[in-house]
Amino acid sequence: MPMPVRNLTGMTFGRLTVLKQVPSTNRGRYATWLCQCACGTLKRVTSSNLRRGQVKSCGCLQREQGPINGRVSRTTHGWSRKNDGTYRTWHHMLERCYDLNNQVYHHYGGRGIRVCKPWHKFENFLASMGPKPPGLSLDRYPDNNGNYEPGNCRWATPKQQANNTRRNRR
Repeated sequence: MPMPVRNLTGMTFGRLTVLKQVPSTNRGRYATWLCQCACGTLKRVTSSNLRRGQVKSCGCLQREQGPINGRVSRTTHGWSRKNDGTYRTWHHMLERCYDLNNQVYHHYGGRGIRVCKPWHKFENFLASMGPKPPGLSLDRYPDNNGNYEPGNCRWATPKQQANNTRRNRR
């Protein structure tokens, strides 16, 4: 038996004033309400989102406050969504060295290999290494047992990577 729906008509949640209940678009799981924002825009919102404060406006509040609820945007470089692989390479480098759950941690962080402090920020890594060239990967060279740091890293071809391993003797 469905739970009785609390009538929210006339109530205000943030900038939204509830006008009336409308047919649900979520298979009747939650009551849906037509609300009018203080800016005049109409928006459909579920009662659970209204009561929990998940939705406070039609979206105008976030646009006025700026990205991420008025705080400075967390995206400082814009590289995380690019498809060239630079950001992904940087991220995986940190995971290999610091994430105990990473499958290859024992080959990196487990052996004591670390990332230099400045490279903990992507912008510094990018300034040192530049964008990742197509077909290349990050290589610790000339010291394969050394840390990830300027002077010990390069963008390398697969052949260079294969020649620069612990198994090979120089």
